[in-house]
Amino acid sequence: MSLIRLLSTDFDGTLAGGKWGDRCAPTLAHELAAVVGGGSLWVVNTGRPLESALNGIESLDLGVTPDYILASERHIYQPDGSGGWRDYGDWNRICTEHHDLLFQEAGPFFNQIEELAAGTLGVRVLHNSEGVPEGLVTDTEETLDEVTQRMLALSERPDDFNYQRSNIYLRFCHRLYDKGTSLAELKRLLDMPVESILAIGDHQNDLSMLYGNVAAMVACPSNAHPMVKESVLNAGGHVSELEAGEGTAEAINLYRTGKKRPREAKSGRFS
Repeated sequence: MSLIRLLSTDFDGTLAGGKWGDRCAPTLAHELAAVVGGGSLWVVNTGRPLESALNGIESLDLGVTPDYILASERHIYQPDGSGGWRDYGDWNRICTEHHDLLFQEAGPFFNQIEELAAGTLGVRVLHNSEGVPEGLVTDTEETLDEVTQRMLALSERPDDFNYQRSNIYLRFCHRLYDKGTSLAELKRLLDMPVESILAIGDHQNDLSMLYGNVAAMVACPSNAHPMVKESVLNAGGHVSELEAGEGTAEAINLYRTGKKRPREAKSGRFS
């Protein structure tokens, strides 16, 4: 019997990407069919908004449909029974309320960020449709490292402010909501033990689900950021030498067949 009862995968760089680009690697299609066909649940845990995630999943033609989607690194969706998707539980509503309140209170802090970006070469503030700052993009990771440290030292920073990072991109968010806490909420709703969850990702915004406390089984493909590889190894997980979908397929196979077993789950607020 497979060790995996819930599979959580990132999308870009984990399912899509590598030499297969926006096509599904054959080995990945096989492993997803095997794990879902064996009765396990699958959630796509992505930084993409829901519509973009659905478009990507459809384009990749994976052969199976996820049971859940965690979008924008925080919102939990389940099928609505009519071909669409709906909120799962109260999480999305509470999350949105917290984010809206944070952004309403963060005006002085955002003004400081605008000044910081204006005075730093290679930094641009990203705004939403209403003109409110929602993130940063820089020319290099080193520049983002520097500006992030300076941003966190700003005097008007709200206590609940946090960010999610993917290489040279930074997205502002509430400290209570990320891929790890959202996966932990799905775990709670499903009454799923940590020991039965496999999480796979490749970017820094995947780190929160790869520490071993929300998923005892963790893995990443070869294209993963060095910080991700370090986290996976520290949690006793699998770092593949294969890229993107092929590396993800290898990890699923190792845990599905019992060739790789989870380290005892770490204690923490998600266990």
